[in-house]
Amino acid sequence: MEELKSETEQRERESRVYNIQFDNSHFGDFEIPIGTSELVGELNEWWDKICIESGINPNDKKIYKIGYHVIELGKNALEHAGGGTIKVNFERGEVTVIVTDQGQGFENPNDDILYGAPGHGLSEVKRYADEFIIETRGKKFVKVPKKRNLAISEETDIQQGSKITFVKKKAI
Repeated sequence: MEELKSETEQRERESRVYNIQFDNSHFGDFEIPIGTSELVGELNEWWDKICIESGINPNDKKIYKIGYHVIELGKNALEHAGGGTIKVNFERGEVTVIVTDQGQGFENPNDDILYGAPGHGLSEVKRYADEFIIETRGKKFVKVPKKRNLAISEETDIQQGSKITFVKKKAI
């Protein structure tokens, strides 16, 4: 019995990392035209695949909602920066999603999140995340519990484009 417990604990400690790059004409290694609706479909399939490979039910309520936010972040990268990279890490009960792009970046993430595109997708992502960070134009903006705006926390090496980090704890 002790041996089984050790194997289970080891699997839980294993980090599973997945990456996908996309732009208007590629999704991963596939050369296909990508618009917003095609990207949504491709990301849905990719999310289901990586969840299943990691032994996670993609239809679990929390996991499904995280997948929804992965799609929102991907759509933003495609629509505002022409594409980007999504990195997902399943580790120790939490899911970390990092989306990078080489677009213009954010002038002021608080304005862009709160008053940006219709639907306020990034605002929803920020609210759902336990940790939410935007790095852009040399500055790092972080979510502060019970505060509406992101706080500037420190400088970052990200000068061009943006890097958004979304963490949901106790997700798996």
